[in-house]
Amino acid sequence: MRKLTFLSFIGVFILFCSCKKETVKTVETVIERDTVYVEVHDTTTIPALVSDTTTTFIIMRHAEKETTGSDPALNADGTLRAIELKRILEDVPVHAIYSTSYNRTRQTVQPLASAKGITITEYPVSKPYTQLVDEIHSDNHGKVVVIVGHSNTVPEILKQISNNAFNITITDSQYDNLFIVTLPDGLTPTITHLKYGQETP
Repeated sequence: MRKLTFLSFIGVFILFCSCKKETVKTVETVIERDTVYVEVHDTTTIPALVSDTTTTFIIMRHAEKETTGSDPALNADGTLRAIELKRILEDVPVHAIYSTSYNRTRQTVQPLASAKGITITEYPVSKPYTQLVDEIHSDNHGKVVVIVGHSNTVPEILKQISNNAFNITITDSQYDNLFIVTLPDGLTPTITHLKYGQETP
């Protein structure tokens, strides 16, 4: 894919400070290192970034997990984040949801999948990123796809999409990153870096 250009936008977003719906209107936008960071608090924010004429990937790491076991489930905070993910995407026309086979990734998108009536498609964490991106793009051309991964795989997926132009490190304590990737035919893809749910270090 061609070199990434970052989507720059400054607009008024509806601030929604909890899962409980309110009508307070505020903007919270910080531009840093050529990437736009927007705290996502309302379901009208993400739909504004999604077009019905382009393929869109919504990519995130799994939510907070338990600290024991070889395949840990989400902990209480992670369960709340999974519910928040469902809320902020409730007005987005999600067509498919992709997850690795681990408990923590599947449980992150299960509330969303149940709400949308979508069966989660599993992908092996070992699949080459070029193949993964190409297959998901080909199978969902012109649609909106949610992809959940891990702290080490999400950056690699984003690098593949951007032809190594977008580089980010996700630490073990970070769970609030959300990436909106638009892939218009014949044009340069854009990546918008968002934050959602409870802030993490």
